[in-house]
Amino acid sequence: MTRLPDGKLHAYFFDAGQGDSALVVTPSGKQILIDGGNDMSVLEHLGKYMPFFDRSIDLIVLSHPNKDHLVSLTEVLRRYEVKGILASSAEADLGRYLSFLNEIKTQSIPFLLPDPDKHIYFSDETVLDVIYPPEMLGITDMNNRSLVFKISSRGKSMLFTGDIETKAENYILNSGADISADILKVAHHGSKTSSSENFLDAVSPSLAVITAEINNSYGFPNTEVIERLDRLEIPIKQTGGGNVEVEMR
Repeated sequence: MTRLPDGKLHAYFFDAGQGDSALVVTPSGKQILIDGGNDMSVLEHLGKYMPFFDRSIDLIVLSHPNKDHLVSLTEVLRRYEVKGILASSAEADLGRYLSFLNEIKTQSIPFLLPDPDKHIYFSDETVLDVIYPPEMLGITDMNNRSLVFKISSRGKSMLFTGDIETKAENYILNSGADISADILKVAHHGSKTSSSENFLDAVSPSLAVITAEINNSYGFPNTEVIERLDRLEIPIKQTGGGNVEVEMR
């Protein structure tokens, strides 16, 4: 299902192993790839949703360099012309992360670090707002250094939360940031250490998307998280049964 610009905001949350990856397509066709999943199936998914003649991606966002968010990204850089990278300031010694950084350097791709005052504007009333983490945050845990950001376009919005846990959620809530959004990418695959009821209530989405395989060995999504979402009457979709496709006018 190749997607050409149609004046709508689209998000495709990929069934990419026990990992995170999503493609956002703006109303004018700008493409934002968020994370690279836990396997190379992301390349196949990109081929499904991007026109065969389109070999460019406007922005890649890496929420943090854990394997399950990273695996395909170096190969994506080699196969597509990537115009910019936004990445968490968290560091890792993973060989694949170093390969990713080396490929960015080799191609001289512009590289941005997170800043809650940073706004990335696209040409069609679409903006990416970085919410978390602040540069000087004294947290070393990689999950809680995940990049949290909101993509907004023409009155619709999506919140992406990486693998943050309640410690980071509380920081965000106390910061007073506007995290309300129509679509929520549920943090850390639905782990019970994330998605506090206060955080979910502040986002108040019309849909929560959980990136987790069916019957995975981690027990994601945790039943407590499902119960919190149910109490708040937030509908849920999970990628383990296939890609989750969202269209917003």
